[in-house]
Amino acid sequence: FEMELIERDNLALLQPLLFIPHTSESVLVEKISALRLVSKESWPEWLRLAESPFNWQPTRFEDVSPQEVINLAKEKAEYDDLPFDKFIRLLTLVYEYSHQGNFKEAEKIIQRSESMLADEEGFGFRHATEHVLLATQAHLMVMQGLEDQSRKKIMGLEPYIVMPTTEQAAVQALKAKFFSLYRKKGFQHASESSKKALELNPEEPMWMYLVAESLRRETKYFPTNEIPREELHLLEKAVEKVKNPTYMVHLALRYATSASTANWQHGRDPGFYSSDLYKTITKMWDEASRLCKEALELEPNNEVINRRCGHTLMKCSKEVQLRNKEFIKAAFEKALELCPESSMTLHYLGKYYQKLEKNNVMAEEFYKKAALTDCNLPAQFDLIRLRFKMYGTERYDPLPEYEKISQQQIQIERHTWLEVQTHFVSYYLIVKRDLRRALEYFETIINENEEFDFVKNHFFLYLEYFQPIDLYQYVSNEIMLSEGQYPNQNELLRKIKNISPDSAKDCPDKHLMNEIITKIRKSNEYVERKYTHRSNRADANTSDTVSWRSNQSQQSSYQRQNQQRSTGNRSSESSNWRQSGGNSSRSSNWRNRTPSQEE
Repeated sequence: FEMELIERDNLALLQPLLFIPHTSESVLVEKISALRLVSKESWPEWLRLAESPFNWQPTRFEDVSPQEVINLAKEKAEYDDLPFDKFIRLLTLVYEYSHQGNFKEAEKIIQRSESMLADEEGFGFRHATEHVLLATQAHLMVMQGLEDQSRKKIMGLEPYIVMPTTEQAAVQALKAKFFSLYRKKGFQHASESSKKALELNPEEPMWMYLVAESLRRETKYFPTNEIPREELHLLEKAVEKVKNPTYMVHLALRYATSASTANWQHGRDPGFYSSDLYKTITKMWDEASRLCKEALELEPNNEVINRRCGHTLMKCSKEVQLRNKEFIKAAFEKALELCPESSMTLHYLGKYYQKLEKNNVMAEEFYKKAALTDCNLPAQFDLIRLRFKMYGTERYDPLPEYEKISQQQIQIERHTWLEVQTHFVSYYLIVKRDLRRALEYFETIINENEEFDFVKNHFFLYLEYFQPIDLYQYVSNEIMLSEGQYPNQNELLRKIKNISPDSAKDCPDKHLMNEIITKIRKSNEYVERKYTHRSNRADANTSDTVSWRSNQSQQSSYQRQNQQRSTGNRSSESSNWRQSGGNSSRSSNWRNRTPSQEE
């Protein structure tokens, strides 16, 4: 039997399977009597109390494809900053390859893990890492039918229950990092395990950062506009304990996004710009800028730190972006110099040229490179959106791009793939006015029988601004107006009403689509005028400054802002920042590696 301890908030959480040495049978029976036992036939009894990926996730989560996890684990094994992190990525690969029956590859990776463990002297957590490695090796032997060897291997296993609490915390951290590659279900388990690690060792900054990261990942599936106070507090405390550039840039990013969220929520309140809240928001943006520059002084030649610093400042207000324009560009260019094939850096450079340089031609080139380099969906959708802004729906057909995206389904996690489908739905429903094709894609989403925020607040690509629309409402409205012309539409309407009752109205609104279609038409007319104008310019191929707005007053405002800033003030914020340290000032060899690419 495998012991599964408690259910918390209706979510079954696998807790440490504890080995209790020198315990009498009566005491052991008493301890087990309160536990809900789950039948487990696949592992022999000597493995059931071992901490390894095979016991953490005895049955694979079905909502994540093995290939997706393998791709993620390989990427992170290459780019993770800490050897401790690389170690668990390798064991994740052992777990996945073993389930595929590819034991030859699994054996290679387990040997690599063993060598890394010896070279790094246990990564500072010898008891925890040796336990998890031995347990994984023993499980792998059983899967190959080598039970006698497995039993001998496990004889040297130190029980979890007798480890120091700092080592138990490290086991929980390894578990959290393992689950972090398994998306929605995995993120929930990762959050619980990371919190357990911090509970066992509350003064360890690595676990503070780990909990903060777990909380951040959960927002992908449980989005919120609330300020992440717990996450901010943990990151602030971690940075206070150790000047780690990775922690610093993540804290900077959370400052930037939290300030921008608060600014968006309250920007129209009376007296907002003279309020204490606005002063706090500007301080958070300034602090984000300071942290990024300090992080790059510590690690100027770290590709990920450079990229994340540029990305963070692009999340601040337009004024902060313009004030740090040269710094942002230099950070992205340095990141690209250090890793020319990074699709994230290519994508962010595209955003930089589109937003801060107003150069759509350069932005298009970087978006294209990012889309071709990797399965980078955000870059692909930014490319579609940019081309629509440059050429309009009359001159640009995104279907070839959509076909390329469709071919990548096997590489995309299920939740993300469903979000991709919403863009197909809105394109056919609103731009092409083809309800039949729209419903074909929408049926895939609605059959999940779950209300998704990315459907309820869908960001339609073909508008001037990213304005969220309720796709449930638009689809249900068009179904009712079609009056039974399409198969299964009544069943789809019934499902929409069950999943999102407030989206499906009792009577259709004949004018619902008018406003959004009018905006698309006006945008097409504007793009057509600009396109004709550009084609007549002798220097049309030097730069592209297409904007959906011909708002000259706004452009003049930005010019005035730039003129008002003195050269000296600008240089103090954006120049010479790389001269202060050609090499990292950190002595730990844990920092001589390129960290994870995940933003």
